[in-house]
Amino acid sequence: AGDRQGDMSFSNENTAAHNLHTLIASVRNSTESTIAGSWSAVLGAEWGTLEFTRRHTEVVSLLQLTMQQLVALPERQRARCERHVSAWWAAVIQPITNWMDETRPARSIIDDDKLDHLESTADLISGHLVGSNAAPRSTDLDQMRATCDEWIDLLTAMGDDEINGPVRDQLISQLRHVIWLVENSGTFGGARVAEEASTMIGALAQASASVVNMREESASRWKKAFLALVTACIVFNQASPIFQESITAGEQIVKEITSAISDSR
Repeated sequence: AGDRQGDMSFSNENTAAHNLHTLIASVRNSTESTIAGSWSAVLGAEWGTLEFTRRHTEVVSLLQLTMQQLVALPERQRARCERHVSAWWAAVIQPITNWMDETRPARSIIDDDKLDHLESTADLISGHLVGSNAAPRSTDLDQMRATCDEWIDLLTAMGDDEINGPVRDQLISQLRHVIWLVENSGTFGGARVAEEASTMIGALAQASASVVNMREESASRWKKAFLALVTACIVFNQASPIFQESITAGEQIVKEITSAISDSR
């Protein structure tokens, strides 16, 4: 696929829909005796625990992203795919089935046709949105992880005299969730990381306007870390190095976004 990096019709398997398909298919093919046991085995967490809830909630997030991304498809393709959304939702939630019922094996959660439609939908989303955070080209998340770690170090070092405490704590919580998604990208995929990282950029941009009396060292680190996170997202989504002219343009954007920092000092 390397020789097709410039072709926007290039399809990969790094979308929310692809990862949702893999998870549902894995549950459906599980040898466990119950739906609960199948999900527990696939998600690597014990049924009924907080960790299981956390992981299954991410599966729901994959479905939510898939539904959002359907809107970007051409109308006829979108309409065709949307007919099957309720079946995918039912596979994930199983609202009228006792998950502990051994007479209802996991293979009953969805039929082959509906599952195949999910994979076809994933390919359509990838083909239309590849190179965006909906369908990142790369699977290398090292830079993203390092940038989030840098942000946590920076925010932890900032006192209440520089940034509102609840704002700081919320940002750190969001960053830790991005890191958790990086650590679990083998289960939930890179698209969830890209989506949360993009949300993180927005949260940090908004926080830039609320910081006060920031020390010069903190302000410098903030601007550099912001550019680093933007760069990490671009590089991850496009699977290509970022060029100097892009960095220069990014620095100008960061300068505008973080101008409030200089004004507050």
